[in-house]
Amino acid sequence: MDPATSASGGQPLHSRTNKDFSNSAALCFTESWLNDAIPDNALHLLGFQLFRADRVAESAGKSRGGGTCVYINERWCTDVTALKKTCCPDLEAFFITCKPFYSPREFSSFILVSVYIPPQAHVSSALQHLADQITHTEQQHPDSVIIILGDFNKANLSHELPKFKQYISCPTRDKNILDHCYTTIKDAYRSVPRGALGLSDHCLVHLLPTYRPKSAKPIVRTVKRWTCKTKQDLQACFECTDWSILEAAVTDLDELTETVTSYISFCEDMCIPTRTYLTFNNDKPWFTSKLRHLRQAKEDAFRNGDRVLYNQARNILNKEIRVAKRGYAKKLEKQFLSNDPASVWKGLKDITIYKTPSPSTEANQQLSEGLNEIYCRFETAGLTPHAPSENLSTQPLTPPATPPCTSDQ
Repeated sequence: MDPATSASGGQPLHSRTNKDFSNSAALCFTESWLNDAIPDNALHLLGFQLFRADRVAESAGKSRGGGTCVYINERWCTDVTALKKTCCPDLEAFFITCKPFYSPREFSSFILVSVYIPPQAHVSSALQHLADQITHTEQQHPDSVIIILGDFNKANLSHELPKFKQYISCPTRDKNILDHCYTTIKDAYRSVPRGALGLSDHCLVHLLPTYRPKSAKPIVRTVKRWTCKTKQDLQACFECTDWSILEAAVTDLDELTETVTSYISFCEDMCIPTRTYLTFNNDKPWFTSKLRHLRQAKEDAFRNGDRVLYNQARNILNKEIRVAKRGYAKKLEKQFLSNDPASVWKGLKDITIYKTPSPSTEANQQLSEGLNEIYCRFETAGLTPHAPSENLSTQPLTPPATPPCTSDQ
């Protein structure tokens, strides 16, 4: 199995259009069937580091099958260390520790444990051996979080390690949940099934963090649909209007302006149809309603299990996405080439996703207290007057020596 070759339906596992996997922090594969004859460069994924634990024939008792490998996204973590490997007839486990650039929780590192328990293994012995290794790892790395994932077949680790919770709830082979993911973090992930990789009989499982940053609510927008016919209807409505009646019904220019404007708006509402739609803060400007329908058709085909229809819908969607992006690029280029400064500025804002910040007043407690003191000094009963300033002189004023001048009437 070559992870870089194909996913379900022949779609590349790592490509610009397959964001689910290219943006993942880690990719874990069991039963890799890798051996020393397959070099690492044959399994290279752009932007990922490969860590593999191939089956050892002397320890496992057989050479074919088995093995695990893990890809770590370099944008998430580059400080990765292989801790230990275990290979025996009942268990294959691979421990690696990752110290990412950023972690939303206060963990010093993440320890990923890739596990494969063969179907013919002695389950109790394999689970006990795995539990002992995990307990020993916890003692050595008390500040790290351990995530255990892989193909457990008939085994279940919840009895040996009750504080670890299993988060894969979707069937991974037929109607059975053979692949598990354990961790001690409460409400850590939700599992989403994906298409099988190549000829594998297990489907891929996408683990998504349940934590999501707060997003803005969708905005309801209403737009008018201007066409040649609607413009002609509106023009005919204006031609049939007796504007002298509006002029005779008012007395000044301001009232006439308001009356005519209201009448024009009324005619627009009567002649121009409107359309209401929702806009989300993460909507792409090139993602049209046609692409939205094609994406929905692709998801419906995947849920129905129709592989042929799914491949067709996926190919059509990818083709239309490229067409939509090219069309949007030409639209922006046309705005830049035009002599309209408003269009150029609008294009710049679309490219940079610039939004005008809302005006906000500076929080100044001293200013607010001063304003309250000024405007409320005559309304508050028993308000204590200000004490005289120490800098003012307390000596009585003396009249000037020269008498004031008087003028004769």
